[in-house]
Amino acid sequence: MPLPTITTLLPHHRGDSFSLAPGGLCLQHPALEACPWLVHGFGLRNRVSRDHPLPGDSSFEQSGEDVKSVPIQNALVTSLAGKTMILARLRQCHSDGVVCLDRLAPGDPPAEGDAVITRRAGLLLAVQVADCLPVLIVDKAKRILAAVHAGWRGLLAGVVPKTLEAMQSRYASDPGNCLAVIGPSIGPCCYEVGREVAQPFEEAFPGRPRLWRNVQPPGEALSSGTGLPEPPSNARRMLDLPAACRCQLEAAGLPGRSVFSRPPCTSCHRDVFYSYRAEGGSTGRMLAAIGKIH
Repeated sequence: MPLPTITTLLPHHRGDSFSLAPGGLCLQHPALEACPWLVHGFGLRNRVSRDHPLPGDSSFEQSGEDVKSVPIQNALVTSLAGKTMILARLRQCHSDGVVCLDRLAPGDPPAEGDAVITRRAGLLLAVQVADCLPVLIVDKAKRILAAVHAGWRGLLAGVVPKTLEAMQSRYASDPGNCLAVIGPSIGPCCYEVGREVAQPFEEAFPGRPRLWRNVQPPGEALSSGTGLPEPPSNARRMLDLPAACRCQLEAAGLPGRSVFSRPPCTSCHRDVFYSYRAEGGSTGRMLAAIGKIH
């Protein structure tokens, strides 16, 4: 059976232009594909590769840190690189922890944190997501790579700007030479938050109307704004996490043209992606990975 195209997978997506990788195990972005010295991919749900016909998908079916789909993980790594690379995973904890990796041996335990950086070839940096933002960052001049896991807690903690700060302090990276791609994650169409989340975001991102979509009951008009101090009791606060991440990336010095922040929504496309929220907290995790091959 032929592999589906990106159009058949995501017929209603009107954001950034992702493509389906030749092996069918992941999505890729043209801005990263334009760097011939790296490989990358955003894993999908229930994908079977033409080259690696294994039952399963390109995700981690996991409970906590118990990874059950190692053969699929290995197939994805091989399909990206065409050879074996060392997979650098993290013990993610919704923190601002940034790990710099200059060496890693097979079998080394994962470090704790939510962002990982390297300048070394042969390492495939990976984060696991299911609604949270997978952010892949590249310094094209110095060939420094980063993979970031950013949910709402991580964004408020500053894991994204702290990753850029670590790239600068450790490797003399220039944010002006960087690009960032936010992969499949929950969008403002589906991410309703309560006041306990809305208030700290309003305080952390003052005067940022593009972060919010205040949705009235069905049949009434949509209104956009920074959030009402005392919104109607039936209003819904819809938060745009990718837009918040874009704000942080641009504030850290990335040119706006180098930030790609309109990914497919994981909750809208549950046949293609895992969604922690839409599936009641019981679901797999997708792998987003980036690595330098030379």
